[in-house]
Amino acid sequence: MKTIITIAPAYQHVSNFIQTLPQTFQSQGITIYKARNEIKNFEIDSTLFTVKSYKRPHIINQIAYGTFRQSKSKRAYSYASQLLKKNISTPTPVAYIEQYNGLFLTNSYFVSLFSPESHILRELSEYKVEGNEDLLRALAAYTASIHEQEIYPIDYSPGNVLFENTNGTFTFTLLDINRMKFGIVTKKMAARCFRRFFMDQSLIEFIANEYAKLRGFDPTVFVKSALKYHSQFWKKS
Repeated sequence: MKTIITIAPAYQHVSNFIQTLPQTFQSQGITIYKARNEIKNFEIDSTLFTVKSYKRPHIINQIAYGTFRQSKSKRAYSYASQLLKKNISTPTPVAYIEQYNGLFLTNSYFVSLFSPESHILRELSEYKVEGNEDLLRALAAYTASIHEQEIYPIDYSPGNVLFENTNGTFTFTLLDINRMKFGIVTKKMAARCFRRFFMDQSLIEFIANEYAKLRGFDPTVFVKSALKYHSQFWKKS
């Protein structure tokens, strides 16, 4: 078994914690999410770290990640650095770990600082437009802003966006960023970006309308396209 560990220079002082994670992850830390992957929080020297353990890939991807594709943990670490350079909030990358059995990637981990935002957009799944207009406008503006910076999160969904309201000013933080596209975000890509949002379609219509106005798209045409992709996605789910 070969283990590759990369630690950001600013966090070398917790190298012992990071180097032992493959042995301690299952028995230590506090689980905050567990499904396909597992996410835990660890407190080390009064600092809270979040560690994501990726599910072992199937055999074909084990070979792919071991030869010509970057692992999810390495991409998450790299993409986080790129986002932060553009002042796009995402948990500060601390380290990533890859374990290989020969050419086969078996386990990988991504370590970041814990994000303190108290809300997640998934909360909106039960909401309506009325009473949430300011948040929805802010979300549309945020989405337009990152797209104009040629950042396109593929897994853009309510579970992957944190937000905070500070005296009426909304800020957002991106999670789960191991799948990203960098380059011009077309009108079609933009319309598709809201398809994973599991919420009342009136919310999608409101956000898409605000987004279209910000980017100079025809709101009627853009909203229709966004609703089409949203409907198609949830019919398949």
